[in-house]
Amino acid sequence: MINFICVSVNNWEKRRARKQQFMLHLSLINDVGRVLYVEPPLNLARVILFPFRELRDCQSRQRWLRAILFKPLKVSDKLLVFTPLFLVPFSFRIQALYNFNLYILHFFLKGLSYRLKLDNTVLWLYHPLDVALLKWLKEIKCSCFDWAEEWSQYFSELSFKRRQSILRKEAELIKKSDIVFTVSRALLQRAKEINPNSYQLLDGTIPELFDSSFRALPADMRDIPSPIIGYSGTISFRVDAELLLESCRALPQCSFVFVGEVLKLNPAAISSLKAQPNMYFLGAKEFKQIPHYLMNFDLCIIPYLEDITIATPTKIFDYLATGLPIVSTVFPDSGLFQGLILTASSRSEFVSMIKEALVEKDLNLPKKRIAMAFMNTWTKRAEEIICIVRQKILAKGLNDTG
Repeated sequence: MINFICVSVNNWEKRRARKQQFMLHLSLINDVGRVLYVEPPLNLARVILFPFRELRDCQSRQRWLRAILFKPLKVSDKLLVFTPLFLVPFSFRIQALYNFNLYILHFFLKGLSYRLKLDNTVLWLYHPLDVALLKWLKEIKCSCFDWAEEWSQYFSELSFKRRQSILRKEAELIKKSDIVFTVSRALLQRAKEINPNSYQLLDGTIPELFDSSFRALPADMRDIPSPIIGYSGTISFRVDAELLLESCRALPQCSFVFVGEVLKLNPAAISSLKAQPNMYFLGAKEFKQIPHYLMNFDLCIIPYLEDITIATPTKIFDYLATGLPIVSTVFPDSGLFQGLILTASSRSEFVSMIKEALVEKDLNLPKKRIAMAFMNTWTKRAEEIICIVRQKILAKGLNDTG
């Protein structure tokens, strides 16, 4: 049996993306024992200084309770979620403080591994700052770095010196990991220069969730007029706010609906968007609700800024599973979806393609999109991961005995 410890950078939250889906579907594989999903750490100083913010909702309170009681959440018999607690504040800004907190965390992980009988364990990492765990958790059989972000650019609020430090840690993590998975071919090429055991691993979907026969109209969409141009996912710094403004003004007869949390988007930009009469922001939804929103769109959009988009958007396979027309700005590996989506290279072309997609006449295209989704499920991704991990563990075992 193979066990996994995933030290993640995202909570086990409403919208399950790459990190959560990988671990969930790995836990469903027969020869995987247990999967321990480690959420980002909570900081004790924050609950003292900002108690109302930190304990604002039921989910946050439950997370704090898990951290204080050192009690993992049991999602299933094989999948557990652990919420660690960092004792020293400001650690993301000062490496020495982060390493101190991380050293404490590694003892917690050792204790949990013993308690849960996690042997033959794969350590799965996301953040470059966690590279020291490779040195401290010596019992692991295999280490994987899932390179899903260019971290030195992601934390734009940090100083140049701090971002350069993260860049060096990123390279160190790529070099020291047994396996590196990347979200794009561009990152794959860079990873292979440091570590030949690197593989591209795209995102996936659960096509069965998008069966039109199960479609229900959410209450907060009942009064939104058609046609509906929809977006699902985090509304972040990657979203081209100017493109959205231009599109909604050029298409006043269309409703632009956004399902997801607004995160790291310029406040002025979001205020301008919310001021538009045909813009609707419905907020974050539970994972199981999202298909009902998507299935009530008339068209799906990916309005990203091209110069800061490093990979195929996670949502693309969910969009394909609906069979609906898709209009997107250019993104890496967009050529993989040629003929299935419309890709715009300018703002005016984006608007023109929305108009074109709304009157799509090819009746075979929805079937082709759905077929593509079934070729790219999270289950298939988990099987790819296990196959590569098994080979690496076997190779390491042969080398150790040789």
